[in-house]
Amino acid sequence: MSNKSNVVIGIALAAAAGAAIGFLFAPEKGADLRKKVKQNANSWADELLVAINKGKDNAQQFADDAQNKAKSWKNKAKDEYDRVADAEEGKVSTNM
Repeated sequence: MSNKSNVVIGIALAAAAGAAIGFLFAPEKGADLRKKVKQNANSWADELLVAINKGKDNAQQFADDAQNKAKSWKNKAKDEYDRVADAEEGKVSTNM
């Protein structure tokens, strides 16, 4: 997991803990408190879903970039191999 992901998760957990403590010590009626908890839980769930989707997108982009680089390196290696093989073949045929 990347440092950015760890930071986002840490912030989300800290916010959740702070809100929970605030709710426990808030002088509100039970019904009002439950309503507020439900609203905040829905908001946190939405934010978490956005963060998860962003993480998935970043992971997919990383995988795509890595695959493209690997293909590029493979093609460069093949081209270099072919170039060296052709040069060596030319040396062998001129020495015969």
